[in-house]
Amino acid sequence: MNTEDMATLYGTPIWRRLRMYRNPIRMLFSGGVWASAWYLLGSIVISIGLLAVVTSITITSAALVIIWAGLPLLIGSAYFIRGCVVMERGRARAVIPEGLPAMPPVGSAEGFFPTLKAVWKDRITQRGLAHFTLLALPLLILDTVVWAIWVAFLGGVTVPIWYRYIPRGFNGQHWHGLEYGYFPNGPHGKDSIGFWIGSDLSATVAAVASLVLLLAWNYVLVATARVHASTVRTVVAGRDPMAAARRVLDSPGPLSSPTTT
Repeated sequence: MNTEDMATLYGTPIWRRLRMYRNPIRMLFSGGVWASAWYLLGSIVISIGLLAVVTSITITSAALVIIWAGLPLLIGSAYFIRGCVVMERGRARAVIPEGLPAMPPVGSAEGFFPTLKAVWKDRITQRGLAHFTLLALPLLILDTVVWAIWVAFLGGVTVPIWYRYIPRGFNGQHWHGLEYGYFPNGPHGKDSIGFWIGSDLSATVAAVASLVLLLAWNYVLVATARVHASTVRTVVAGRDPMAAARRVLDSPGPLSSPTTT
């Protein structure tokens, strides 16, 4: 795939919403950062459920095949997996507004066993099963770590507002503040490791540091959303066979008149 193909897929730019800006301030206020955060949060919540449900119904259906009761369940499982694929494709619109290519229908078949064979030979069913079982856990771990760190940095920017309401105590003494590190003997005791936020000055320092880290981590957040969306597009969507033709039709031809201003 050449550079032009990488820059354009399905006839539209790949990352129109998840654009990387060189200016970190512009990046912070771009829609891509917040769309990525929302997309990853939804992935964290949904992936846990789908991993458990798809894995359990597939194993249960396959196990019940020996008494024939699993055969109808296998057909239902295949259609359920396709339904999950449809949902994932819909969620991908949060970061790919143009959407994905139309999902091909299941091959037509008459009779019970031909239908069973058709739904499980279907590429979308097979790729969906792989996505929701084999790839779900690695993506879940990646999404959770990246999103949690981003939220921590985002919350750190607001520390000056709420640090004074966090109660702390040691040996009958009580303070209000926030600790980043290990303070076994109180905020001013020995063997303390870390940064204690107990004043407006220290809270401001923590907020500035969190802002700098947040500006840098936004790129990691958007890159992670790209990875997740690319996985969905590759595994459960595939490449649009008409992409090249769409590019030709969308590009200006030799008879196109120049636009006057």
